[in-house]
Amino acid sequence: MKTMLGGVLAACLSVSPAFAQSSSSAWNGLSDRFGIDAGYFGLKAQNVLNYNGGNVDFEKDLGLDKGVDTFWVDATWRVGRRHQLKLSLTRFRRERANFTLERDFVWGGETYNAGLSATTTSGSDILGGYYRFAVYRNDRFEIGPAVGVGYLWLDARIQATGTIGGASRSLDKGKDNGSYTGALGGYTNGWITKRFVARADYLYIKVSSGDTTASVTDWRFGADYYFFRNAGLGAQYKYNKYTYDGNADKLGGEIIYKGLQVFLSFLF
Repeated sequence: MKTMLGGVLAACLSVSPAFAQSSSSAWNGLSDRFGIDAGYFGLKAQNVLNYNGGNVDFEKDLGLDKGVDTFWVDATWRVGRRHQLKLSLTRFRRERANFTLERDFVWGGETYNAGLSATTTSGSDILGGYYRFAVYRNDRFEIGPAVGVGYLWLDARIQATGTIGGASRSLDKGKDNGSYTGALGGYTNGWITKRFVARADYLYIKVSSGDTTASVTDWRFGADYYFFRNAGLGAQYKYNKYTYDGNADKLGGEIIYKGLQVFLSFLF
């Protein structure tokens, strides 16, 4: 027991200097311990989904606007000189009412005929947690691998009404499901000046299990400028792609969100 307690005490003493160092200011006088980026943006979307039927292009077949409102928040905690933990949440929501269908397609096991008036809702939430390790780091630059896990919530609903061949039709099929995701990749940060930092991330994974295949691609590059010691403005180009093929009873297909974001950045 004494040996075990001595080992635990030694481990705590060895970790504490790393935390003390990470909580102090960096060479440029800015905090190096905890950061939050957040904002409400407009990205471009490309969604081709299927649910117990063929592929349906939500922009072309259902008239959804390619622009999508996005809430995004990203938190970074430097737990040691070379170690970081990140948590990210992104939300997407779109809706289109009274769009006249121009082609037949199958959704939810039902045939939606051309000429019907459709109302569509679609959305997704992406929650991700990542660990970063700086293989190389100095006061102005760091680079290294990253590994992450996450969860994707996806939902889509298509309602349609009208008269086809003299018969009145009313359809309402929706589906929501969630799936765990993972990612492997890398990151880099480089301080150009004491207030200006450039950043880049890349994450990817593809998993096949039985007759299903899922993949996640997530990358971004951008920069932050800190007008004050604890607050600044950031801009980045972000690209996120999720694909799922296999089980017809689940909501699958390909989802892409991409575009330029401007956001607030805080350091603590």
